[in-house]
Amino acid sequence: MSAELLYGTPCAEEILRETEKEMRGKSATLYTVGFGDPQWKQYTQALAKSAAQCGFAMNNVYLDSDAEVEAMREKVRKACAAKDAAGVLVEQPLPARFADVVNDIDKSLDVDCLSPLSVAALYRGENGFRPATPSAVIRLLDFYRIPIRGKRAVIVGRGNAVGKPLALMMLSRDATVTVCHTKTVDLAQICSTADILVSACGVPALIKSDFVADGATVIDVGLSFVNGKACGDVDTSVYGKCRAVTPVPKGVGPVTRAVLLENMLKAVKSK
Repeated sequence: MSAELLYGTPCAEEILRETEKEMRGKSATLYTVGFGDPQWKQYTQALAKSAAQCGFAMNNVYLDSDAEVEAMREKVRKACAAKDAAGVLVEQPLPARFADVVNDIDKSLDVDCLSPLSVAALYRGENGFRPATPSAVIRLLDFYRIPIRGKRAVIVGRGNAVGKPLALMMLSRDATVTVCHTKTVDLAQICSTADILVSACGVPALIKSDFVADGATVIDVGLSFVNGKACGDVDTSVYGKCRAVTPVPKGVGPVTRAVLLENMLKAVKSK
């Protein structure tokens, strides 16, 4: 059996077309604040291309790796105060000492659902922005007509950016959800019970063929660089066993960017 490759571009293009259509005649800017590491710069550069396609401007602020916490907080507050701002995005994950910087993001501009108020709305099932990467996972499954309701979903990763919010979002879609991580005992056995297996650990080739049930759908959210080449959490041995899998790159990434810009549109329309 050869797995169907769930490419993100067709799904992303559908979202971007609708976003561009609704943004005609409007203007707004997405402000990003982060460090100048290659992975973040690569993401913001790719995001800028999609943003331009939809009529959004971008203002990227890169801090030095030795910047003080207060310097980053000031950049975030300044971005939130900008008259043309429709969204403010802060690099994730941040070093632990910078974690509270997201508290300074205005809820109305928090297009990636990072601030405590946005997270609380997600937890309570209230209206508000939903984080882009977990949303991208859901949108990809829907785009390829892979059922979520009543399915067993195993998420490997407990981070605030993907694992935890995705668990809540899949619960809201009536999946039965198990959250694991790299310290989970018998991880392979638990993963092998999943109808939908999502890995978001950033550990290259973590998910081997014995982690996957025959016919399962595997969503690879991990991103690492090995010898300068992008790779995910899923080992290539999985491709011959599962029913469907997202490749890395060209899988979840394009949809994440499209969903973030869709959130920008919502912010513009709410003003």
